[in-house]
Amino acid sequence: MIAYLVPVTTAQRRLLGEDHVDRIFVQAVSKDLIKTAIREVRSLLRDLHDLSDSQAVSRNHGIGMIIVIDGERIAFGRDGESIDPDVLTAESGSLRRIEVSSHAGPQYIFFLNHEKLNQENKSLLFGLILLLLITIGMVYAIQLSLLRPLKWLRSGVEAVSQGDFSTRVPVVRNDEIGRVARSFNQMTGRVRQMMDDRERLLADVSHELRSPLARIKVALELLPGGEKRDSISQDIREMEALITALLEREQVRNKAGGNGIAQDRINLVTLAAEVIDGFGKTTPGIELDLPPERVEINADTALIKVLVQNLIDNAVKFSLADSGPVQVSLRQVDKSVEIVVVDDGQGIPEQKARKVFEPFVKLNPARGHRAGYGLGLNLCHRIVQSLGGSIEILQREQRGTKVRVVLPG
Repeated sequence: MIAYLVPVTTAQRRLLGEDHVDRIFVQAVSKDLIKTAIREVRSLLRDLHDLSDSQAVSRNHGIGMIIVIDGERIAFGRDGESIDPDVLTAESGSLRRIEVSSHAGPQYIFFLNHEKLNQENKSLLFGLILLLLITIGMVYAIQLSLLRPLKWLRSGVEAVSQGDFSTRVPVVRNDEIGRVARSFNQMTGRVRQMMDDRERLLADVSHELRSPLARIKVALELLPGGEKRDSISQDIREMEALITALLEREQVRNKAGGNGIAQDRINLVTLAAEVIDGFGKTTPGIELDLPPERVEINADTALIKVLVQNLIDNAVKFSLADSGPVQVSLRQVDKSVEIVVVDDGQGIPEQKARKVFEPFVKLNPARGHRAGYGLGLNLCHRIVQSLGGSIEILQREQRGTKVRVVLPG
């Protein structure tokens, strides 16, 4: 036990009914309990207006009490019953003892059950912790409700940056954030409509050009041979290649847009071999790395054939005079299929690796149409997206380009 002398205020003297009380003797187990003891004393003094209240205070607060007046001791048990002071002192050996004394007047000795008081303090502490947790939970929920529209808007912006203009964000509020979300949806809708109009215009023009080209080819056959005829014939072939590429893009857009993509069980090894045979003895040559097992995929046969053909054609087209053969490899990876085409050509700079998937983008525009129209990789990108896969250009330590396509099996 540790004893403390606590000064008594003027208000506490008035509560005791004795102006000569100048200190309180507190006996506690440790210094940590001193504040609790002072609070207990003040609570008792508020209820203890005169000696007639002693029994009621003892009963209401559940404490033992001894009052010493002129050497005579009067004791009350924790239930307010009268009890021998020596018996109360003996029974309260393990309880906290608090003495309130004065130079003249009564002396009070309180015996408090510190375990009960500690339990009450713990209950109060648990209640405060619970209240704090509830408050934190409510603040977190309110914060989520405030920030959720911003997260939706950020996701929408990221999707648009990836080229997905069909993205829409929920509009659940009428404040500034709600107006921004509504404007974002209107913007993406208008941009998507403009892009669809452009695609339809290209497709319509391509369809309309086929008939005049056919008539030009017929008329060309009637011309005598010569350099001019060969030049016109070459121009016609370039126009036909461009029209074919545009119509293939329209075919992919229509299938991905709702006309439905056929699901055929395709043996990729057989299909790739057929595509490579179609290139003949093209320089610098094409080699197919045959996998040890069958590589099959559920997809539209026509789209996969266009995909493989454009990947190989792009690799052959940008090979150099001293380049090695184009390498084509196929393999099954878990539930996906991987197609890798590697060339030994001029390569694609890392900063332009994503740009080349956009339509009509060429690394060297000064070379004109002899090296293509910038639609090959864009068409591959569209096909891969429509099939739910991914396409990427990987940098090589040596020169050349490595294109990897991953499609769901």
